[in-house]
Amino acid sequence: MITGVFVGGTSGIGRAMAQAFARHTNGNAHIVIIGRNKIAAAELIASFPKADTNAIHEFIPCDVSLITNVHNTTSELARRLQRIDYLVLSSGILIFAGRNETSEGLDDKMALSYYSRWTFIHDLIPLMQKSERGAKVNLLTYDHILDKINLLEQKFAKEEPNMSFNHAFPGFVRSPMLTPSTWYWKIPYYLVYPIFSFISVTPEVSGDIHFAALLESPPGFHSYNPKGKLMQYKPAEEETVEIVWEHTLELTERLHEH
Repeated sequence: MITGVFVGGTSGIGRAMAQAFARHTNGNAHIVIIGRNKIAAAELIASFPKADTNAIHEFIPCDVSLITNVHNTTSELARRLQRIDYLVLSSGILIFAGRNETSEGLDDKMALSYYSRWTFIHDLIPLMQKSERGAKVNLLTYDHILDKINLLEQKFAKEEPNMSFNHAFPGFVRSPMLTPSTWYWKIPYYLVYPIFSFISVTPEVSGDIHFAALLESPPGFHSYNPKGKLMQYKPAEEETVEIVWEHTLELTERLHEH
């Protein structure tokens, strides 16, 4: 049975992509939602099409801002799943403030948007290698982490030529990320939001766009714009890729050991 894992899938675009996947498979899939909000996950799973008796729709709680938690979750998935065909990573926060450290000493924005995503992919590669259709990975992200995301996917795509690694830039989306608590400009939130609403799309629209792009993506590394169209990408120097890769590997393994 086809298997899809959605990290950060309890809200926003990740939730919408999980719903698109459930519709695409008519619910006849093993769908794993990973996040912190159990109630939201239960509501999401209840919205999936009714499936046959072999389908499994489940929630695994995990605060992915802590890399130790990510390692624990990937270990659990390795024990329980036979393979992974689709991996969607959408966890993140849109905050324009300065550094805010997690208990592991990482900036929370970097932990959520980069280190946790790298760890999920790295740890789950063995399960994705078992996909008979060629596993597909999708990372939804924003400009503040764009370069590092591209570097990690460039490296993964080189090492796993049968898999598809996709970086989706969603653009302006009316997701739960956009709340007054994330607004740090001097312009009042209530004045900015109506303008933002006019130029943005709903998570459902964005989710459908990027799930369709994910379905059609061939093996290799690809970058997609908010409309789901391929963007040009100039590969980074191999030396740069290796420096970032080794740093990330060392840091995430050190946290795993502790």
